[in-house]
Amino acid sequence: MSIEFLSELENKIDVLVESLAQNREQINNLTNEIEHSRNRIYELESENQDLKQQLESVRSDADQQQDKINSASQRIQELISKLETV
Repeated sequence: MSIEFLSELENKIDVLVESLAQNREQINNLTNEIEHSRNRIYELESENQDLKQQLESVRSDADQQQDKINSASQRIQELISKLETV
């Protein structure tokens, strides 16, 4: 084997080692991004669940208030009917 061949082979190995190091760094960066995204998804899912519960509570309160309004309206109509007959 000639010195040139070995030198060229060494250069190619160096390039491969550098490429491997860059790929590992890129994998680590992507893994960190994925982990960050996963954590953000969990946060958003939790927040979404809380908001759904709050919405259900607000709807329930609104339904109760509407029932009270309807009941009061009915009582008022009954009182008006009684007053009209007097």
